[in-house]
Amino acid sequence: MVGLCGSVMKSSHGLMAVNGKPNGGLSSEEAIRVLKSISSDPEEAFSFFKSVAQLPNVVHTTETCNYMLELLMVHRRVGDMAVVFDLMQKQIIYRNLNTYLIIFKALHVKGGIRQAPFALERMRKEGFVSNGYSYNGLIHLLLQSKCCKQALEVYRRVVSEGIKPSLKTYSALMVASGKRRDIETVMGLLEEMESLGLRLNVYNFTICIRVLGRAGKIDEAYGHLKRMDDEGCGPDVITYTVLIDALCHAGKLDKAKEVFLKMKSSSHKPDRVTYITLLDKFSDRGDLDTVREFWSEMEANGYVPDVVTFTILVDALCKAGKLDEAFGTLDNMRKIGILPNLHTYNTLIGGLLRVDGLNEALELFDGMESFGMKPTAYTYILFIDYYGKSGEPDKAIETFEKMKLCGIVPNIVACNASLYSLAEMGRLGEAKGIFYGLKKSGLAPDSNYSLR
Repeated sequence: MVGLCGSVMKSSHGLMAVNGKPNGGLSSEEAIRVLKSISSDPEEAFSFFKSVAQLPNVVHTTETCNYMLELLMVHRRVGDMAVVFDLMQKQIIYRNLNTYLIIFKALHVKGGIRQAPFALERMRKEGFVSNGYSYNGLIHLLLQSKCCKQALEVYRRVVSEGIKPSLKTYSALMVASGKRRDIETVMGLLEEMESLGLRLNVYNFTICIRVLGRAGKIDEAYGHLKRMDDEGCGPDVITYTVLIDALCHAGKLDKAKEVFLKMKSSSHKPDRVTYITLLDKFSDRGDLDTVREFWSEMEANGYVPDVVTFTILVDALCKAGKLDEAFGTLDNMRKIGILPNLHTYNTLIGGLLRVDGLNEALELFDGMESFGMKPTAYTYILFIDYYGKSGEPDKAIETFEKMKLCGIVPNIVACNASLYSLAEMGRLGEAKGIFYGLKKSGLAPDSNYSLR
């Protein structure tokens, strides 16, 4: 057992000898080593585990607890496993994914972590009583495992038991629901937070603005921005950038500029993400003058252009038909030590093909590998699309086959472009072959086809 000086004394089974520390300390590595040495006797191992937990300078870790849980599981000592779980809660030892999977296995719950809502009921019947910290942790584990539906089920259980989830848990659930475009759940969580007396912070409001904005509910997004001001929870740079992105996404670029000006007037300095958002969206619209305006302001505010911002500028120049200036920008990038990336080359190739510069595009394509760039499916798609819409379907199919020979798996866009070319030639048999090959590979055929 454990002596008063902190040394682990020899037990009746003979093997529990660990050198005592001057201050009664014992490392988790030593604890696991002893547990392994006596694993054939679960009674002695469990006694040692509990004794170690009482030492003043020993803190069990997730690893020691999980080892003990697994050992007890093997010997079907579920009641003792509940004791270990409770110890982890009391000593605030992190319960990780493996902790729960060991417990689920002991309770004969199959299906992994996504079975948590069902497993919790069985755990309670076997003496595993979760506290608020455990529930919050389990919800986060479920969200990390992409089990949003199950995380919400656990959340509802928590609330029904009268336990208040943490602000962090609410935020995580809102983010996960927002990614699923589930506006109703996001707004419902916001209301429930308020009903529990939790004070909303800038992060919660920003999540709502992002979700509402992406759903095209611009007026409601603006309403939350105003509410932030009214409640003394001023928006930050991220909030403004999120709203700007939402406005741009909805095609309201003039409104986005207004928000940008409001942002600056409120003493918030736009960051690199803000500028990239504006540059990208105005480039998409072909508004080269505004892109140049934001570019100059970005540099004036101390942000040095990088490969991302340069590529956006190249794209804007290509869309404006200024190919010479676009290639001049490419040369300038290299001179100042910024290496173009694959997206830069694809942008230039797309720009050349847009003005029927096929030979120059092929020359750039052939030279990509010398710059360390390997073409992707999208690079080939640019040519397949060009050939198909230029009345050269044979070359489109030839490029499609060349792509496959290079070991590049065709994606849905490449297949759509090739199907278009085959249909134009009346080669329906080959088109059907690609169509059924698409389904066989697990890709879902759709009705979309547009690169321009």
